[in-house]
Amino acid sequence: MEAVILMINILKYLTIYINSGILIALSDSVDINLFYNYGSFVIMKRTTLKDIAKVAGFSPKTVSRVINNHEYVKKSTREKILKIIRENNYIPNIAARSLVLKKTDTLGLIIPNLENPFYSRLSRGVIGTAEKNNYSVIVCESKFDTLIGEKYLRMLIERGVDGLLIATLDLEDNFVKSLKKTGKPFVILTCKLDMSGINYVIADDYKAGKEVVNYLIKLGHKNIAFLKGPDVYSSNERLIAYKDVMEKNDLEIRDYFITESALDKKTAYGVTLNLLKNHKDITAIVGNNDYATIGSVKAINELGLKIPEDISVVGYDDIDITELLKVPLTTVHYPKYRSGVAATKRLIEMLKNERRKKSKKIILETSFIIRESCSKPRDRNKLISKN
Repeated sequence: MEAVILMINILKYLTIYINSGILIALSDSVDINLFYNYGSFVIMKRTTLKDIAKVAGFSPKTVSRVINNHEYVKKSTREKILKIIRENNYIPNIAARSLVLKKTDTLGLIIPNLENPFYSRLSRGVIGTAEKNNYSVIVCESKFDTLIGEKYLRMLIERGVDGLLIATLDLEDNFVKSLKKTGKPFVILTCKLDMSGINYVIADDYKAGKEVVNYLIKLGHKNIAFLKGPDVYSSNERLIAYKDVMEKNDLEIRDYFITESALDKKTAYGVTLNLLKNHKDITAIVGNNDYATIGSVKAINELGLKIPEDISVVGYDDIDITELLKVPLTTVHYPKYRSGVAATKRLIEMLKNERRKKSKKIILETSFIIRESCSKPRDRNKLISKN
């Protein structure tokens, strides 16, 4: 059974936890803890900062400095106070501290998909950098839905986070203008906004998209399908690159070459299955991200086709599992971790008022990783399985 299975707030004064049958009420307004232990209430006084100061023999101000990790405290004083804090299981009242300091030492991160390893790696870059700078991170999932993303943005602002990191969420201009008016610092990841005063971190998706399609054309492919991604900047840039390279090489883009959105393994599996069953001319597939492309690989295998002999496949992102597949996937390496680090560093700069007025546009380089999932094309008409 989980340690905490329910948390509710009553009139903003009382927080109640149910912990394996034990109900615990922690009051933010008075210094008591109320425990309900299988049928009986037990009232216990909460240890306060003043209590720690009294036991330690120092002023509450000195104890506060130790808790907030101020530099100008003697080593011996710090060690003594920290020892007493540990012995008394003292936990600072974060809500009260935030009201006084007007900050929470918390950042909000919005990503579209918790399952996709791309965003896991990006999040690690954010969280690792935040922790090094004594910040915590609240992570929210938008599911590629702008309305859900905007709802979480409002919630994070209401919760008092110090700054926001927004990944792959194409925001409406009016909402961004409203967000700027709040004065809450924010940095956008994997998405470009042509608006003054916006800080963002992106990769050169257009250049990477061109490199992928040019590679397949040089191998001899003409009928190249593109699995469309979500309607966001990074995916759209790669789609534009695909169209530009195909047109430059005088290659026809048939209406079914660009598929409906394939956001994850499940949808990519269905889209690829339908595409290859009905169109025997397709010799190569460009996936919009590795996570979805794994679903395409499953569909290809189920149809009795071989990679790369019958179908060449290219992904995007270079998540760890791609080189462990039966046929290691050719893909584009996106600097996921570095993207999270760069965005968080920029946000912390803004919070410290360092070069806050001048916005930063950070563009990271990608690299093309050639593995074993692509080869010269051959006629598939005789190879389609009975499926």
